[in-house]
Order: sequence, then C-alpha cells, then structure tokens
Amino acid sequence: MNQYIVQITQNTNLSTQEAWWLLEHITQSPQTNLIIETTLSQAQIQQLNQHINQISKEHKPLAYIIGWVPFLDLKLLTQPPILIPRPETEEWVYQLISELKTKSSQIRRILDVGTGSGSIALALAKSFPLAQITAIDINPAALALAQKNTFLNKIPNITFIQSDLFTQIPSRTQFDLIVSNPPYIDPQEKKTMQQTVTAWEDPSALFCDDQGMELIKKIMHQSRSYITPNAQLPYQLVIEFDCSQQEQISQVAFQEGLQCTTRKDSFGNWRTTWCKLA
Repeated sequence: MNQYIVQITQNTNLSTQEAWWLLEHITQSPQTNLIIETTLSQAQIQQLNQHINQISKEHKPLAYIIGWVPFLDLKLLTQPPILIPRPETEEWVYQLISELKTKSSQIRRILDVGTGSGSIALALAKSFPLAQITAIDINPAALALAQKNTFLNKIPNITFIQSDLFTQIPSRTQFDLIVSNPPYIDPQEKKTMQQTVTAWEDPSALFCDDQGMELIKKIMHQSRSYITPNAQLPYQLVIEFDCSQQEQISQVAFQEGLQCTTRKDSFGNWRTTWCKLA
C-alpha cells in the first residue's frame, strides 16, 4: 500500500478512502495517478504532517481540511462552522428523489427549511429541474456558502432567503413539498459527542431546546399553512430527526393532524418522518 496512506491511517481515525482524499488534496492529483507512484515534495510532506496533526490533535473534520464533500452527484464546498452534510441525510434525500421522480409533474414548488450548505435543496433542484426551490436559513454565512455551491454545480432553479423558519415567507405562499434537516440534538448529548463535531460545527445548527424537539414541533405546526394539498403525492413534508425522538414525532404528528410514517436509516436508526395533510 502507498506509504503515505499507511502513515495517514495509522496516525488518524480516517478510513483508507478518506486517506486517499487527503492525499489527493495535498498533491492535487487523482488517486489513479498516486497509486502508480507517489513522491511528495518537502513542502507537501510538511502539509501532510500538519493535516495529520489537525485531525489527530485538533479533531478538525476532514471535510474542512479538503474543503468539500460529495453529496449524491453534487460536489459541495464546506467551511467551518457550517454543518457538514451527513451520509444519513444523503440516504433519505436519494430515497425521496427516487420515490417522487414519477410525480415530477406534480412538484413545482419546494421549500427547504434550514438549508445550511444547500445540500438537500441543490439535490432536489437538480433532480426536479422544472420545480422552483426556495431554501431558507437564519444564518447568512450558511446562505453565502449555499450560494457558492449553487454556482459550483450550475443549478439555476433555486432561491435563497434569510429567514427564521417561515417568518420571511409570504403567508399565502404554498409548496408542493417541504423538507428539513433542522437542529434536533438534545443539548444534554453534547458531552457524549465526538469533538470533530462539538469543537468545529455550529452548535446552533446541531442543538435545540425541548430535548431537541423545539424546531421540529414548530416546523410540523407551521408547515400546514404552506403545503398545497395534493392527493397524488404520497407525502409533502419530510423531516430528519434524532433516533431517540420517534415516539415524540408520532405524537406531534397526531396532534397536528398530519398523516406520518417514520423510517429508519441504513444503520437501523429512526431517522425521518414522511408526512402529508390528513
């Protein structure tokens, strides 16, 4: 195996694939070239050692070092402290796109609540090019990054608005589909979480009061006024949540008069609720 890949994996918690991404970042060469022969310059060796120290000692996420992550067929720029898109989010967004693709003519307006880097909104905009996507976030820095990702991926059918939930969305505006990956972690969980998360990513994008349920409850309540009733769509509101919140999610849905099902992710954890108006 490549000596530098061995050095990286032995001195960090990175997987072999992640080690290759780091080496590609340092050399600005694709893995196919590096497999054949890799000789780093002295400056590159210093850079490698610096990054190994950042990962192992400072707990800096790899995504912030290389500056991007893949998300479905997108390349998304990343920068601290904007939340790094997660594989479990990528998984349900892929499911959503796959299941609604045959209904694309019914989907003309989509709202992404708490867009962050823009991952969900951009994936939906690319997959549903006839739809107009509105992506909102309270954080102007997140919206600036999402805008950069829009330009990078050349996606035209998306608009970004700085908004605290629905406050800046006109009251009569309606959407065929609303999606959200809101802050949902109970602040009490912080002490058990990895430092790569707690030391680097924006806590306001991670943690939420009421055992992590405050914003989810607001979104489920307020979304009702912004959904265009459409019996042909199997669901019109999809929200990501913490695996411990499944029972609470079901109770809130019942109270709000929403027909919802909850789904597990590929790790076997409850992860999303898929709803429509009752």
